Amino acid sequence: MVYEEEYFGTPAQVGLMRRSADLWRLLSSDPRFASYGRLVALSKPVADTAELLISLARLQGAGVCYYLPKTECDALFSQVQALGFGTDRHEHFRGGKRAYAASRAVLAKHEMPADLSLCRLDRASDTKVVADVAALCQDCGLMPVPGSVMRGVARRGLTLAALDPTGAPVATASAFGLHHPDALHAGDVFWGMLATRPDRRGQKIALLLGAMALCHMWEVEGARGFITGVRADNASSKRLCNRLGVEETAWVYAQCLDRALLGTGRVTK
Repeated sequence: MVYEEEYFGTPAQVGLMRRSADLWRLLSSDPRFASYGRLVALSKPVADTAELLISLARLQGAGVCYYLPKTECDALFSQVQALGFGTDRHEHFRGGKRAYAASRAVLAKHEMPADLSLCRLDRASDTKVVADVAALCQDCGLMPVPGSVMRGVARRGLTLAALDPTGAPVATASAFGLHHPDALHAGDVFWGMLATRPDRRGQKIALLLGAMALCHMWEVEGARGFITGVRADNASSKRLCNRLGVEETAWVYAQCLDRALLGTGRVTK
């Protein structure tokens, strides 16, 4: 039976995720590649990183390489730019055991506002709730992932949301597996998509949800590393990550973009 996927975001983002879903069906058994639902990426640099990123970009609209050393980024970008492709990057943040300890400390010290209820998206979650969480991500400048990933069906992981008394989400956080079991970084999972509605910011809601998601992945899913991409000028996201022990590394998320296929918008991490 063919599953009818739920897609969210702009038409360009939905197109990207549809193409990447088809590509992932072909490449999911290859440990060179990784995906948590947005697009198929290189799990780590390889001998032919530039060539593979260009191929991914031609097929999806964008290709990403995780764990690329910052010292190699300019040379890689020069290669792909010389062939007419666009480039972009996020700084690579990662946390391990210290992140788990910091998250446990945050949960011991702070409580969720009393008017909010905690929701974990799953197979039974109402379609509107899933769509509302995706819309919150979009409103905060984050690209959503497909519904099957948000629900924890297509990837090991979870999406948490804090709901107000009307049932509307005011904040969310997620964590998902992305690497092949034989990959070098198989123990690392994507962590992030932290978003808070403007009127509820400053109440540590996303901080708490992020800590909950991180602890769940450590305790239940056996994750031992948590990676996320942050733009160099995003001071607030950096502070939140650092508070939970997820810190900037010597790597970047390096992106190769086919503007003709993708359009002019950025691909979020």
